[in-house]
Amino acid sequence: MTDITRRTTLYGIAAASVALAGCAETVDPTPGDRNGTDGADGDPGNGSEDGDGTDGDDGDVETAVQQVGEALSGPVWDRERRRGFCALVTEEHDAAWLLRNAPEETVAFVEETDFSESVLAYVESVGPTTCHGELSFADVGVEDGTLVASATVGGPDDDEDACGEAITFSGAFLRVTTDARPESARVSITDGWDETATVRSDDPLIDPDGLRGDVRPDGDPPNVPASFECDVDGFERHPQGYEGEVNWGGGGGAGSDAGGDGPLVLRITTEGDDAADNTTVLRGNRFWVELTNVSAREVHVGNQGKYNLEVRTESGWTELRGADGDAAFEYTDEAIGVSPGESLEWEFELTESGLVEDGPHADALRVCPDLVPGRYRFVFWGAADLAVAFDYEG
Repeated sequence: MTDITRRTTLYGIAAASVALAGCAETVDPTPGDRNGTDGADGDPGNGSEDGDGTDGDDGDVETAVQQVGEALSGPVWDRERRRGFCALVTEEHDAAWLLRNAPEETVAFVEETDFSESVLAYVESVGPTTCHGELSFADVGVEDGTLVASATVGGPDDDEDACGEAITFSGAFLRVTTDARPESARVSITDGWDETATVRSDDPLIDPDGLRGDVRPDGDPPNVPASFECDVDGFERHPQGYEGEVNWGGGGGAGSDAGGDGPLVLRITTEGDDAADNTTVLRGNRFWVELTNVSAREVHVGNQGKYNLEVRTESGWTELRGADGDAAFEYTDEAIGVSPGESLEWEFELTESGLVEDGPHADALRVCPDLVPGRYRFVFWGAADLAVAFDYEG
């Protein structure tokens, strides 16, 4: 049985470790007011505060800050491996995934931004108590097209503050108005434990190594059949929707030629205690293929039915499914938006009927001949021809 679903990634994810590079390594954060920028005095509430930014290589900047009071990303990054997260918003629709559960005042702040002259940097971090709920910004500037800043998680104002001991994630939008709008962002973040590291807007939101599942088996297949031929007259195989090589385990979105380091990551997981790992599937067991957007921007893919199921033979990879007669394998041409941290999932049962039931063209497709031991793969040609593989030992 094929079950195609869409969901947001909620399981434990290890986010990317942060690398320090260039001049950002030596940034010495100078915290400003807990709600304003560059030390400007302001209302300690959750409103925004305007102020003059520091001079950058690309001219003067004006800044404003909107405290969010929570982490709008979920958060899905791992606080043990990184100090925080940042995203650069250059168009209003780029912030849509962050605003799904945002407070009204935060939504209004984004909507009031004139993106013809301003950008927004969204920054998150974390601290050890309930008093670590806001971020302050300093050293804001633009260097060679990159927005640079330092961000610090605020703590209790004095020893008399009543702070509950709880891991607290915080988020804030920094609006930057400048003659030359930056195209990327680099922020030195100091969290509530006074640990500092640099994050960048092009860093992945999720570390692919922290995702469950595998890409393909190691070593040789248990069997390589000479062919996979159906002896039924008029049987027509489902065509391959891709050309040439595939991108194992990851790549870009629809229409992209990106390789395995793109924003989309594909993994396979299996059920059953007898499975040696996530790349061995027993007959009758279920397996899942999951596509996750690990980046900090929305990525578009094609129809979820745009995939091939194949077995490796001596003559190459051969599609398992086909139909009798003059079958028309047509798919709608659409773009499905996958938000950062969100996943698309396909579920199958490893039987002849289970590989087609409830899938695309289920009323016409069937597997022929019967499955044989060997190496099989799933190729999603709705986005950069992404593939995962597993072994079936019979």
